[in-house]
Amino acid sequence: MMSPVRSRENRKHSQANRSLNFSLPKRASSQIKNRIHHLPSISNNSTCCSNSNTSSPPQSCSKLEDDQIDMSPVSQNTFQDPLNYFAYEDFNSILPVTINGVKILKVDWSYFSAPPNILSRWKAHCFWTVGYTFDINMRKMKKSQNIKYRLVIQSWCCLNNKSWVKNKWDRLLEHETGHYLIGCLCALEFKQKADKFKYTKNYRMECTKLFQDTFQFYLQMEKQYDEETNHSQNVSKQKEWNQFIKSELLRY
Repeated sequence: MMSPVRSRENRKHSQANRSLNFSLPKRASSQIKNRIHHLPSISNNSTCCSNSNTSSPPQSCSKLEDDQIDMSPVSQNTFQDPLNYFAYEDFNSILPVTINGVKILKVDWSYFSAPPNILSRWKAHCFWTVGYTFDINMRKMKKSQNIKYRLVIQSWCCLNNKSWVKNKWDRLLEHETGHYLIGCLCALEFKQKADKFKYTKNYRMECTKLFQDTFQFYLQMEKQYDEETNHSQNVSKQKEWNQFIKSELLRY
């Protein structure tokens, strides 16, 4: 038996998109054994109501952007939401929650602490980051002398402090919560697939590809989320997505 080797690896990303018509990626069914690694590798993307992406990774979830921002304070409601006659509490009953080690927050406007971008047409912008670390266990089999690799994954999704808001409406908060929860689904799906994947000596590359593929899938889901809900303005579609996101979370 080889003595277990331990090191650590870190991957980060930000944001995801997809639609109610999407079929979930197939989960790997093979069970495995491992050993852990930790390499700094960050890639970042941010989307939301503006569907914008940033290719340069933030140093942490609290890093702020320095581009066009309005330094003036934001009031609770700049003016009344024209759709305020609906109830926007669909996620309140399930949050906060921890699923398979992924901590999922109950989002409120305090997480949208960055000064708003005055040049943006959007009333709020949610930036989330998804990432993971893993430990790698490596074991040499007695008969075949083959080495089995097992990665112990810890994945996460957080809102970072680049998120901002202009109009603190309940409808917008529900919509932005949906964006964040899609990121949480990305973290959960990746962990589930990575825990079952049968790795080789190229486990770093294999895990990175698994992460990238999952991330891109949920970026596409998030894009469709905005398109179908019209950035929260289509209330009936928003309600459909809320139920879909909740049911997806409960699958894990």
